[in-house]
Amino acid sequence: MPGDPNTVDNNRLTDLPPDYVIFGKSVLMLELEAKMKRVLGTNLPILLRGESGTGKGVLSKFIHNHSANIVGPYVRVNCARVSGTLVEVSPEDKPNGGVFPEQPDFSSIGTLFLDEVGELSPKGQSYLFHSLPERQDFGDTHQPTRGAKARIIGSTARNLRQEVNEKKFRRDLFYRLAVVTLEVPALRNRLDDLLIIANYLRQHYSERFGFPDRPFPDELIARMHYHGWPGNIRELENFVCRYVILEPDERVFREMTFDGESAAAPGMITPGETLLKDITKRTLATVEREMIVKALELHNGSLKRAARALGISYRTLMNKMDQAGLPRTRHPIKPPGDRKC
Repeated sequence: MPGDPNTVDNNRLTDLPPDYVIFGKSVLMLELEAKMKRVLGTNLPILLRGESGTGKGVLSKFIHNHSANIVGPYVRVNCARVSGTLVEVSPEDKPNGGVFPEQPDFSSIGTLFLDEVGELSPKGQSYLFHSLPERQDFGDTHQPTRGAKARIIGSTARNLRQEVNEKKFRRDLFYRLAVVTLEVPALRNRLDDLLIIANYLRQHYSERFGFPDRPFPDELIARMHYHGWPGNIRELENFVCRYVILEPDERVFREMTFDGESAAAPGMITPGETLLKDITKRTLATVEREMIVKALELHNGSLKRAARALGISYRTLMNKMDQAGLPRTRHPIKPPGDRKC
């Protein structure tokens, strides 16, 4: 997908996970990947919308690395730190830190990532709107040239369209940024990818800190699938880091319980006190079965909607239902009675 390697390699980022970790195998992420690849041959502005911690920054770097007609460095702007007419640039992305001047030279930038653009103050929104190029110069997608306009990528956890209607965000800036809007799903809606990401992070931190790479125990995997992950991938990364350092002791297991702040994933059951006491005795197969039953209940027996809520494909749901001995039916399925484990 990238253009001439001799031309653009110096501007490619090398700190990204493999593609199979970024996108996993869940339906929602594979759909996102397909949409993303359709716009890589252009430098259309892209707005990445999703909850905090879902990996929007990583996706912006993926777009930069795989855009055929983008030449120049990746520059990240922390929009939450905009002050007046000065946009502060993260030192990790600009070696000497600093700020953009009032008339930034967009021809020298490959990708401009506006991180959490919804946090801009009205004054910051005005400055950004008047600084951005009025139109994109698409050029020849196969022959990138120095001086092409930067690709603008914005990210936000806010509903900017609603904020436009409420006059909290400039309408003209919104339409300049959201030429292509891509929805980034929460981790709880892409549980098929949880272990792919967690295993990659475990291996990464084990190597980085010099600890043995210990696979996750089955009972911990069960708890990980019950947890709502309100902090998304950022929370998962912090958890795996602690697992590597502290070993799978009781402190690590206690983290994987439901608390008042955890949002259960669509299709998950919310365990009561009895289930919390027994959860470590349950197998992963039992956990999967209960999740599927509850998802079918919540969606009135609709297999397609249940699969989407669980973050898996329709075919995968069929296979898991067969393995769990569940009938393929569109009628509501009653959960099995309480059973001692």
